[in-house]
Parts: sequence; structure tokens; C-alpha cells
Amino acid sequence: MNDTKRLFSNTVIIFVGSTTASVFSYLFNMLMGRMLGPAQYGEMAAILSLLTIVAVGGGVIMTTTMFYSGEMYGLKNFAGIKKLAQIFSKFVFMMSILFFLIGTILARPIANFFSIEHVVPVIIAFTSFIFGFAILVNKGILQGTQRFVAFSLIGILEMVLRVSLAVIFVKIGLALSGAIAAAVIATALAYLATYWPLSKLWHNIKAEDTTDFHFDRREVTAYTTPVLITTLLLAIILNLDVILVKHYFPTDQAGLYAAVSTVGKIILYLTAPIISVMFPMILEKKSRGQKHFKMLLFSLGLTVIGAVLILAVYSAVPDTVIKILYGSSFTKLSYLLPQLGIFILFYTLINLLANYYLAVKNFVFLVFMLTGLILILTWTAIDHTSITRMIKVFTISDALIFAAMIGYYLYDKRRQLAQYLKGKYE
Repeated sequence: MNDTKRLFSNTVIIFVGSTTASVFSYLFNMLMGRMLGPAQYGEMAAILSLLTIVAVGGGVIMTTTMFYSGEMYGLKNFAGIKKLAQIFSKFVFMMSILFFLIGTILARPIANFFSIEHVVPVIIAFTSFIFGFAILVNKGILQGTQRFVAFSLIGILEMVLRVSLAVIFVKIGLALSGAIAAAVIATALAYLATYWPLSKLWHNIKAEDTTDFHFDRREVTAYTTPVLITTLLLAIILNLDVILVKHYFPTDQAGLYAAVSTVGKIILYLTAPIISVMFPMILEKKSRGQKHFKMLLFSLGLTVIGAVLILAVYSAVPDTVIKILYGSSFTKLSYLLPQLGIFILFYTLINLLANYYLAVKNFVFLVFMLTGLILILTWTAIDHTSITRMIKVFTISDALIFAAMIGYYLYDKRRQLAQYLKGKYE
């Protein structure tokens, strides 16, 4: 099977898995929106958005373990992969405890910033780091070794548990605390489930295997530092709109916007499987000294097609989409959905290119992302008179970041591009 077919078939596997997981994820948001109401749902969305940004360390862990396990998988170094899992699992346990303690200390200021009366939901949210970081180590290895079926099933299991537990907890009167506790417990149970496919992976280790993973702190730090910055920037750019709207606008309006923003992110979630498959496949080709130019172009094209199709639905029937997912009480800001979808489209392309650059260890793109983030923060601080104007700020800024990233890539690969256009590239 050639690379294009492998990319497509594996993308289908991840797409089916992530789509199923996304259905339950949006079911979680939809049910919580209906059961908690706009005010408490806005609080939940703000807490979870903040948690996503704070948890960038987890994203770094997943990307790093995916990177090294992907390289070793290309060389069939299964003993090294197992050693990698052991080292990083010990490390993340200590880091998760530290994050939890810091979050607990800052719980009251965080609750005050978001105008949340009770501090308990914030503290519960920070307990998610304990298993939330650990599961990313195992997920990174599953993805790096191209165990896409197992990777997908774990994601589905986590979302199914989240929905089921959330409904039960909120029904028995735990309200916002119950909704967040459901997400924490679901992640813990999904983490335990990851050891089943990993145990099968270790069966590939032969008794005579002596190759190991050598933990070079300087080498790992040299890679994890730009990964940390990238993950942080991606998390901030994606979640900053919900946080700023919650900060600048009334609670009810922020809750309505959070629903529209969550729906808009469907574009990202439905095209994310392409990135999930592209990253380890490029790593495999890179470790073997093979070219990967056409794989990136195919990934970009497939992402644009998928995103535009979803955006077309947003533009045609925004009210209907919001009403189906959240109910008629959340449709007041549905007119923002097409505009927000364009913002997410550009973000999705930025995310894809950022992951590509991380796979090939080219970190120049960070300058473009950091500059774009500064533009967003400065612009919104000056002009936040309406939610519509804030969305325009995010859209224009993301478009400029993407233009800079793709422009740099085309310049860097101008010779290969010329050969490709002439039909000489292989």
C-alpha cells in the first residue's frame, strides 16, 4: 500500500473513532448546556478552556512520546519504546502532583476571575492532571506506533464514560461540580484501559533485543522546549476567545457564545484525524530518510476540503445547527457561527502546519505564531466593543499566521515545488 493510500485509510480509522468520540463529546456539551443552563454552562466552558491552556505540559508529553516512539517504531526498536514509556510515566506523575497543588492554591483567584461563586468545581478540575497527563504518555505511544484502532477506541471509551457519568452526577444534584468530576473520572478509567493495547505492543520485544531508549536530557529538552511553546500557543489561540468573552461580557451572553464556539470547533475535531495520522507517518519516513513533500500537500488538501464542507453547513443553516445541538435557548448568537467557523478553519490549518514542523524539527514557525498572538491580545484589549468584532480579530490574526507559515514552507521547498509542478518529483 503506497503512502497516500496508507494516509487515507488510517485517516478513515481515526476519523471514524474521533467522529464517534466527538459525537459523545458534543453530547456531553449539549446535555450539560441543557441541564446546567447558560450561566453554569458558561462557567463550565470557561473552567475547561482554562484547563486546556494550563495543561499544555500534557500536550508536550504526548507530542514528545509520539515523536520518539514514532522514530523508534520506524527502526523496529520495541524495547526502546517500552523504556520510553517507563521513564515518561514516572516523570508525569511528579509533574501532575505539582500542577494539582498549584491549581488548588490558585483556585479562589481563578474562581473570582470568572465570577464563579464556589471554588469546589475549580479544585475538582485540577485533579484531572493526575490521570490526564499519564494517559497522554500512553496515547502518544499508541499514535507514534500507528496503533490507530486502539487509539480510537480509547478516545471513544473516555467520551462515553464522560457523558454517562455527567448525566448521573448532575441528575443527583451535583450540578457543575458533578459535570467536571465526570470528565476527571472518565479520563482515569480510560487511562487504565490503555494498558491492554500496550501489553500487546510489548509482545514484539524479542529476548535477544538489546537496543534501548537512551534518555539524553539535553536532546529531549532541546525538542520539548519548542513543543511546549507550540502547544501553549495553540491552546491559547484556540481557547482565548471563550476566556475573553467570559471576561468582557455578561455571564449569560458568555454562555451563549461558549455554545456557538464549541459548535464551531467541530471543524477542528472532524479534521484532526488527518493530523493524527500525518505526524507518525512523516516521522516514519523521516527516520528512514524518505521524502514527505507530497504527504503534507495531500494532508493540507484533505483538511481544506473537509473544513469547507462543514463551513458550508454553518453558513446555510446556523440556527438549525445550534438548535439541534443545544436547543432553542442557545440560538440568540447563532448568526456568529459562519464567522467563527472561518476562524476555526484557519486555526486548523495552523495546527496542521505546526505539527508538520514539529515532526521535521523546524521551529522557525514559532515566530509567526507568537507575533500573531501578540496581535490578538493587543487588538482585543483596544477593541472589545462587541463579540462580532472580537471574532474578526481572531480570524484576521489566524489568517496572517497561516499565510506566514505556508509562505515560509513554500519558500523553503521552492525547488521541490518546481519539480512537482513539472511532474518530476517522486
